[in-house]
Amino acid sequence: MGIKKVVGGLRYDTTKAEAVCRYERGYPRDFEYEDTTLYRTSGGRFFLAGEGGARSRWAERVSGGLQGGEGLIPITVEGAREFAEQHADAETVERFFAVEGA
Repeated sequence: MGIKKVVGGLRYDTTKAEAVCRYERGYPRDFEYEDTTLYRTSGGRFFLAGEGGARSRWAERVSGGLQGGEGLIPITVEGAREFAEQHADAETVERFFAVEGA
């Protein structure tokens, strides 16, 4: 299942973008469960897409509180690099981001 969204006049589509790295924590029924993937579009833009529980970045507001959900968030190159540095191996970071001394 892919996630598609238009943000700021730009189309983002997980089925057409390249996955850079993935972060997963918890179990699918946990409030803090999160499954997030960093993607790069063919045009070089980065975005996060994923799903999670009521206490994750993917939580959705409903009348009476929060519930689990899914979504897509465009991020800057700097934000993408930081995510990759936290959740990917060194080779992946070097492949997608210019690394001094590499």
